[in-house]
Amino acid sequence: MVAIHDLESKKEGDESLIPPVIPLSSEHVSDKGIYLLENGEDCLIYIGNLVDPGILQQLFGITSADGLPTQFVLQQYDNPLSKKLNGVVNEIRRQRCSYLRLKLCKKGDPSGALFFSCMVKDQSPNGPSYVEFLVHVHRQIQMKMAS
Repeated sequence: MVAIHDLESKKEGDESLIPPVIPLSSEHVSDKGIYLLENGEDCLIYIGNLVDPGILQQLFGITSADGLPTQFVLQQYDNPLSKKLNGVVNEIRRQRCSYLRLKLCKKGDPSGALFFSCMVKDQSPNGPSYVEFLVHVHRQIQMKMAS
């Protein structure tokens, strides 16, 4: 997961098109942010409900996330933020074997639940978090080794 709303703060000397990754935990997702999460099949772009309308205008040509469909074609607008987002998406697609579909996810929408279901570091109602699972496996291995 990467923060799209922070793409302009990227350092000029940084060679990578893709910004530093953020852990897959809901505690790292702000209502004021826009995030891109790639799962091998889809690129999910999550839009918080308090995102600056100016950023939405630069990236998607709209001032409210309510007007965006779930599946869409990413346009490139004539501004640095839009160009950087297109560069990041194209670089991720170039690195993968298949073409990743873009899906918009919005807070309070079923698509938002899809985005948050990818937060593997969070504990879910269906089971432990990823870290808890790893601790469990580690304990099982220690018990096997001790016997």
